[in-house]
Amino acid sequence: MSLNMQSADLNPCANVSLGIDEACFNILNLYYFPVLFYSIPWEAYWGSGMLKAVLPKRSSRNLVVSTKHPLHIFYRTDKNQSDTPNLEYCHTTYNFKEHGSYGWNISSEQLCSDVYVIRQPSESYLPILVAFMIAILLASLWATSKVIVRVIRGKLSPDNVHDDLDRLQETESATHSLIRITRCSIRIQSVDTFRGISILLMIFVNNGGGQYVFFNHSAWFGLTVADLVLPWFAWIMGLAITISKRAELRVTITRVRITLRCLQRTFTLILLGLMLNSMESKSLSDLRFPGVLQLLAVSYFVCATLETIFMKPHSQNTLTQFGRFAMLGDILDSWPQWVVMICILAIHTLITFLLSVPGCPRGYLGPGGEYDHRGKYINCTAGAAGYIDRSIFGDHMYSKTNNSVYGTILRYDPEGLMNTVSAILIVYMGVHAGKILLVYYQCNSRAVRWILWALLTGIIAGFLCNYEQQGGAIPLSKRMMTLSFVLACSSSAFLLFTILYLLIDYKQLWSGAPFIYAGTNPIFLYVGHVLTKHLFPWAWEIASPTHASVLAMNLWTTALWTIIAYILYRKDIIITV
Repeated sequence: MSLNMQSADLNPCANVSLGIDEACFNILNLYYFPVLFYSIPWEAYWGSGMLKAVLPKRSSRNLVVSTKHPLHIFYRTDKNQSDTPNLEYCHTTYNFKEHGSYGWNISSEQLCSDVYVIRQPSESYLPILVAFMIAILLASLWATSKVIVRVIRGKLSPDNVHDDLDRLQETESATHSLIRITRCSIRIQSVDTFRGISILLMIFVNNGGGQYVFFNHSAWFGLTVADLVLPWFAWIMGLAITISKRAELRVTITRVRITLRCLQRTFTLILLGLMLNSMESKSLSDLRFPGVLQLLAVSYFVCATLETIFMKPHSQNTLTQFGRFAMLGDILDSWPQWVVMICILAIHTLITFLLSVPGCPRGYLGPGGEYDHRGKYINCTAGAAGYIDRSIFGDHMYSKTNNSVYGTILRYDPEGLMNTVSAILIVYMGVHAGKILLVYYQCNSRAVRWILWALLTGIIAGFLCNYEQQGGAIPLSKRMMTLSFVLACSSSAFLLFTILYLLIDYKQLWSGAPFIYAGTNPIFLYVGHVLTKHLFPWAWEIASPTHASVLAMNLWTTALWTIIAYILYRKDIIITV
């Protein structure tokens, strides 16, 4: 008993039970009257906080605080309880760490001390480091074993350089009897690898991402790893559109027939999306209409139809076709599509900043809710985009209204109508990357242009958001699919694809494994992981979850789907929609 009392004296939080992303905060009030404690995530601080506790006079109290975001704290005296005016003191922002114990002393003499550490936090990022080191070790062992096998068999690959697009387009003319031609072998490997990275990362974060904040979507503003997966998938879908439509036009399939195929695929994706949404709906009255597959379907149809209408069946020499403007051949080759894209972008921007939303300022892009700007915009969630979605879809939209930073907000849909329009631009950025692949034949020409587009889109995105998390004329927001977010994601996609193309298809230093396996059947994997999200052996209930245990389960889920993708790849099974 005495040991427990001594432990409590040394650590007031000794008996406090903490979960994932939680810390104990002990506040010692030395006033002779009660004080009011306020806190709010720093991202949502606009001069006010939320009342979290009333601290009795001459007492201490333990509070469990979230460690996901830096916390702004202060206290206020109550003039009804003392002779002191109702004033605020000790405004400070502190970044608490998981499972740490912290203290804060307030009194009339000192007002408040700095936040001090009573017990050191746990190493919450250690499981990620261990998982990363294991992945590096396994990759090294795999690469080493392949080299050893090749040396033993005397089949080391020559230092050849092959053009991936030529191989894809001319495979049908190859007749060497010793080469086994499969549906998987004639695909562009860097494209499948990029797509595989996107879908496996999507599976990982959708299942929890180890409950790490950077593997979850940003609260509203900013950019996390999880925010990249859908834009990346949409971007690489656009690149595949360019290649597939050129191939279809080259075999003299009529444009009308190609358009009908696009329409058929669009309806199939929408139907699959509605089926997945029905898993979380109790009845048709609240069935969510928008969704990830619906967003991809609409953006795919717009971009694929544009390419079907305007794309030329055969590439022409850029120097002959455009003369002194050959360096702009990729843009000039598709100027009608760019005109349409600029018009769509202009309409989207005008609606966003000029549409009048009752009780809200024009151009509002924030989350609304009770925390944003002291509740001033409580009914303005997502601005014009949210207003349009609520007006069109009503109850048939995203139902979650609890935001980890901004509290209770209005219903809105992250894959709603306006966000789908934004996604069209992301897809078309991928289409243009594919256009560079078609128009230019030299690897250096392709890589330089992809890098230039990465720089251009990145600089414009930074200019729009003022290189801040929630600043600038158009802040970064995945929830809103803002223009700065679209350009930032496109910039990273251009850069990542350039690296993959050089490593896999040009230098042939990497086969793309294991991501290339998932990239051949991405829609199958996406639908499959949603259907089995809470089923064994993909997932199970964890009695006392920690970052390590949840991360292990999420990595196992992702690895299991990678194994399934590998089996399909080896059997040359490609499930298309």
